[in-house]
Amino acid sequence: MRNPKKLIKKCRYPGDKNLQKDLLNDSRIKSFLKDNKQSFQTASDHNYQINLSHSLQVTPNSSPYLFEIVDKCLSVIDLKTSEINVFIISNQEINAWCSKTEDRVNIGINSGLINAMEFDEVCFIVGHEFGHALYDHHSLPAYGISQGARLPPSKLMRLMSWSRQSEISADRAGMLCCGSIDSSVQALIKLSTGGLGAPVISFDVDEFENQLSDIDSFIDDNSDLMYTTHPLNPFRVRALIEFSKLPEISGKDSKENLSMDEIDSKIDELIEKMNPSKIKKNKKTKSKGNASEMTEDLFILHSGFWVLSSDGRGKVDAKGKDAEDKELASLADIVGDDLVKTLDQSRDSSYEIFSNSKKFINKIKKPQKCRILESIVSIARADGEISKKEKEALDEVAEILKINPDFINQVMKFLD
Repeated sequence: MRNPKKLIKKCRYPGDKNLQKDLLNDSRIKSFLKDNKQSFQTASDHNYQINLSHSLQVTPNSSPYLFEIVDKCLSVIDLKTSEINVFIISNQEINAWCSKTEDRVNIGINSGLINAMEFDEVCFIVGHEFGHALYDHHSLPAYGISQGARLPPSKLMRLMSWSRQSEISADRAGMLCCGSIDSSVQALIKLSTGGLGAPVISFDVDEFENQLSDIDSFIDDNSDLMYTTHPLNPFRVRALIEFSKLPEISGKDSKENLSMDEIDSKIDELIEKMNPSKIKKNKKTKSKGNASEMTEDLFILHSGFWVLSSDGRGKVDAKGKDAEDKELASLADIVGDDLVKTLDQSRDSSYEIFSNSKKFINKIKKPQKCRILESIVSIARADGEISKKEKEALDEVAEILKINPDFINQVMKFLD
């Protein structure tokens, strides 16, 4: 690998960078971050003090092995303007984390991860966490915002999309630090399997890439897995393989080599197929709809209303308006006011319309089904919580769409 320190400056995925910029300029997010700036700082300071008291700080004397890893990563990722603190956390979970304030970067590495991973694999993890700090991902605390800012679902879905795209940039930083595509992927595998690696589990990059030769088919079959950010995501592995085709990384003079723009373009196409960052509304559709004329927006309208009203909320009056119900307003945020105005008071009517839309369900592919479910979960979460009855209704919608209900849990895990 040639000059990784130079590469790190240009390897941030543009989708991450541009979407983060748009979200930080959003008035509701900007106001939330301003109002909560001190509480975020206090929480970070408190966490730092807890780690000083209860964890082992990595120094040349306390852990020469880990200090060498940290030093290697910092030789690639320049964070000299920040105080760097790395802690060994007594926890057998295979995990690591990073927090950042204006002048301090804290890394926590669980003892379980250290025991499970080889030197270069830990380098990938530490480099990944430093990458989050380098690209200032902490300026947009997605989890805190999703819990406290009460965003409309279309904005909430963009926030979740950004969180996933930010992992692409951090993974690239991790791979530049460890210097190996194989070690990077092995680290992701161990994260997903509780630390299992060879000889129990083996991975061949070339074999995996051959399996992805028909990427459209792969996304159709695995799109529900791609909505996760941690730990293993087939899309993240694919993105790393594409990144490794930079000539500065591969070291090969080959037709398979790609420029950074070509690599980013490939990732853009995959992101757009599995998880569009712009939520499209079909405001021209005014019909109540039935099984024969079902569209994505109509399915979301009726299934979303059925979920919202499962606990007695989300009712509409004769004019189709309910200014006080935030959940119903969130439904309009996705499908438009005109469609919401076509709703009547009957849950049974809405259920009959979307549950009998077999022709539509059989026609659409798995990525679209996942997008529909993510939309409905975001709509139900607009008031800050998803009730037990709403969760049961969401599970039934997933069953009708023929999607494993675990997908709903993945989305809820981010939000809660």
